This record gives sequence, C-alpha cells and structure tokens, in this order.
Amino acid sequence: MRNTCKNAGKLLLILTILPFTMLFSSCEEISVDLRNELLGEYDFEIKAFLDDGDQLNYIGDENGLYDITGTTQVRKNDQYDDVIDFYDGGVFLFSGERIRKTENSIVFDIPEQEFWLGAIPVTLRGLNYWDIDDQSYHGAYLYADKSVEIAFAAEVMDVSSDLVLLFIAYKHQ
Repeated sequence: MRNTCKNAGKLLLILTILPFTMLFSSCEEISVDLRNELLGEYDFEIKAFLDDGDQLNYIGDENGLYDITGTTQVRKNDQYDDVIDFYDGGVFLFSGERIRKTENSIVFDIPEQEFWLGAIPVTLRGLNYWDIDDQSYHGAYLYADKSVEIAFAAEVMDVSSDLVLLFIAYKHQ
C-alpha cells in the first residue's frame, strides 16, 4: 500500500509538471529579421584602391580620380526575406544577401550584379573583406558606429582589373 501511495504521488507530480514542459517546449523560436538593424538612410563615400596582391593602395585622389559621395537608403527586398537593397533616391544600386549576425556586426555578401553606366555594361561583385569565424564576407554593418563597409570589384565591358572600391556609409541618427 505504501508503494502505491508513493507511486501515486510520483504520478501526480509528473502529471503536474508535464503540461508546463509541453507548454515551454512547444513555443516557437521568435524569428528576428536582421534587416531591420540595417534599414535607414546613410551618407556614403566610395574610395578607389588598386589591389597589388598584398595590399590595397589608395588611388582616389590621383590623376583626377576622386572619391564619390552621396546618400543611400537601405530597404528590405520585396521578393526575398533575406535580402537588403541599397538605393540612391529611387535608383537601385545593389543588393546584399546571406545576412548573418556576429558578436559586434551583421555581415552579408554582394552577389554579382550587372548594370549599365550609360551605354557601358558594368559588372559589380563583392570581394571578401571581412573575415569572421573562418568565413569571409563582402560587407558588414558595424554596431559600434552604425556604419556599413563593403568591398567591390568592378568589371567594365567584361574587362577585369585590380580596381577595388570600398563603400563606406554612416547611418543618419
């Protein structure tokens, strides 16, 4: 009889705890859209470098080449939940994909994209610039100063070069 009371007590305890564990285990993980962190307006500067294989050499102010400045807006892509789009006013500039969160940043890649500069075809592709946890990414949003940095290579009329463009943008407060 005594074992029956003990077993009944254990059964009652299990039946009391079981609904709570089922309640907590059935909760879905809350999905956070990392793109929300990047949304907004930024002042940007594009700096030109030549890649000599060992380092990037700044050429922005040489021979009449000047840094490009402007304002860009980062928006969520309407078709894909894991893509951000960069615009200059209403003009689409480029997209970022493979968005991942790290300890102090959000990293992403720039897929190869083609656009026309007047009558000239330009192919833009991201370059590995940020190395985090044995992975390389083309761009990052840095929490510390609310900035975006992206490295690009550009091919003009299907001719590749050692030209590297760094896109550096600071979020409006």
